[in-house]
Amino acid sequence: MTERRTPRACEAPWVFGRGLAAVIALVSATAGTCFEILLVARARAHCLGDLSAGEQFAGTVWVVSRIVAFPVVSGLSALFALSFPLVARLPWLAGRSWPGLVLPAIMVAAALTGPAAMTLYDLATEGTPGGCVLPWWPSWLPS
Repeated sequence: MTERRTPRACEAPWVFGRGLAAVIALVSATAGTCFEILLVARARAHCLGDLSAGEQFAGTVWVVSRIVAFPVVSGLSALFALSFPLVARLPWLAGRSWPGLVLPAIMVAAALTGPAAMTLYDLATEGTPGGCVLPWWPSWLPS
């Protein structure tokens, strides 16, 4: 009979950190994709008005490319975010308590950075053609 190894108490935060990054990646891959497509479509409709058949087809091709590309960016951001809990395992930080509080917040921010940057980039380039400035666009962001 083989003896199974039960998880120790110090492994629970380690597993939670990995699961948190995976949940962030899945949520941003699904909800972020829908949010970006909706936001860019509304911005294009505001700037261009009624679209011709060719413009609508180009918009459809762009939507399909984002359905493919956005989950990839979300996954890569989550993989990058998984490197932050490894910092807490370094010998000079292993016994301290503050990395357990700070590093999960940094990990969440790093996991959300890629999808947020892609949304802002697509809104600025695809959503506002011809230098159109949206009424809800913040003045501190370039248009």
